[in-house]
Amino acid sequence: MRLAWLYPEHWGRDLPRVRAGAATMRALAEKGCEVHFVVGRFWGLKARLADLGMKSVPNLRIEPVFMAQTGPGLALPFNHHGVYNSCALARLKRLAGRGVDAVWVRHLKLADFLLAHTGNHGLRLVYEAHEIFSQTAREEGMNPEKLARLEAMEKRVLKGADKVAAISSPLAEALAPMVRESGPLPLVPSGVDRAFFLPLENRRQPGLVAYAGSLAPWKGVDLLLRALAKTRKTRLEILGGEENGRDWQRVSELADKLSVQDRLVLRAKAGQDQVRELLSRARVAVWPGAGAMRISAEFTSPLKLFEYLAAGCAVIAPDLPAARAVLEPDKDAVLFTPDDPDSLALAMDNLAEKPELSASLGQRGQKTAGKYTWEQRAQTMISVIKELSN
Repeated sequence: MRLAWLYPEHWGRDLPRVRAGAATMRALAEKGCEVHFVVGRFWGLKARLADLGMKSVPNLRIEPVFMAQTGPGLALPFNHHGVYNSCALARLKRLAGRGVDAVWVRHLKLADFLLAHTGNHGLRLVYEAHEIFSQTAREEGMNPEKLARLEAMEKRVLKGADKVAAISSPLAEALAPMVRESGPLPLVPSGVDRAFFLPLENRRQPGLVAYAGSLAPWKGVDLLLRALAKTRKTRLEILGGEENGRDWQRVSELADKLSVQDRLVLRAKAGQDQVRELLSRARVAVWPGAGAMRISAEFTSPLKLFEYLAAGCAVIAPDLPAARAVLEPDKDAVLFTPDDPDSLALAMDNLAEKPELSASLGQRGQKTAGKYTWEQRAQTMISVIKELSN
C-alpha cells in the first residue's frame, strides 16, 4: 500500500498539527504503509525531520518540493499556496506512475485544488475534516460574499472527495448529510505517543493542576485562571505560549488582576519532554475548552486531552459533545459546566481534597488513552485506503 501525504504549510513551524502529522506518518510506515510525504523545501528541513523522528524511517519517503511559505529557514514577506500546490500536483503525477494508491489531505483549499486537477494525477483523494469551516467563519462574522465562496468550496470538497474522514464523532455526525457516500464516516481522532504513558507511582504533587497548550483566548485559559482564583487548595502550572507575546501578556495581566500570582507558574511552551515532566508531577490536568463555538464544543479532538489521560493525571474537562465523545463522566474524568469558573473551581478543589479519587481517575484514564494511540489512528487510515483500493 502506498499513500501520498500532503502538507502545504511550513513544516518547520512549532504547531500541534505538525507533531500529529509526523507521529501519524511514522505509525503508518511502521505498519507497512509506504508513505510519500510531499513537503515544502526550506533551509533546515533535514534537521527538522530528524527532530520529529522522521529521518531514515523505513517506508517513509520524503518528497521535497518548492513552496512560498515563511517560517524558520525561509523568510519571505508573503505566503502563497499556489507555488506548493502546483509543485505538489506535478509530484503526484509522478507518484501515481510509481503505484501510489491515494492522497491524504487535511487542508480544504488544497483538497479543492486537487479535485479540480484530478485528471492530472488520477489518485483517490481522502479529505480529513477537522471542522466545518463555513460554520466557524459564520460564527466569527465573515462577510457574506466571502462566506458564500467558502461554503461553495467546502461543498465541492465534501461531495467530491472519494472519502471524508472526521477527527471526532460529533463532527462525523454533522458532516454525514454533506458527503456523497451514505453511512457513517470513518473516525481518525488525534492520538498520543506511547512515551506519554507514565508510571502511576511517581512524584505527584498534592494540589498541583497542570495545563499544557496554547494561550489563545478560545482555548479557555482565562476561564482556568478565574477558577483558580476561586479555589482554596490548588496551585496551577501552565506550559504554553510565547514569553512576552500578546497572549502571554493577556494571561499575565489577568493573573495580576485576580491576585493568583503566588499560586501560578507560567512557563513558555517547550518540547514534549518538558510536557511529560510537568504531567508526571501534576495530580490533575485541565482541558478548559469553550462552549461558545462549535469547533471547540463539538468538533475538536485535542492532543492535550490524550496526553493528560496517558500520563495518568486526573482529567477535568467541560461537559461538551467533544469531551463526551472520548470521556465517561466520573469514570475516567470529571466534567464541569462549560464556561463556568465556579463549576471548574469546585472540580479542582474536590480532586485536591480527594487523592484517592484523583488516583482512580488517572488509572482509568490511562486505559482510555490506550484506545487513542497513533498506531490506532494509523490502522484506521489503512482500512480507509484499503476500502478505496477495493
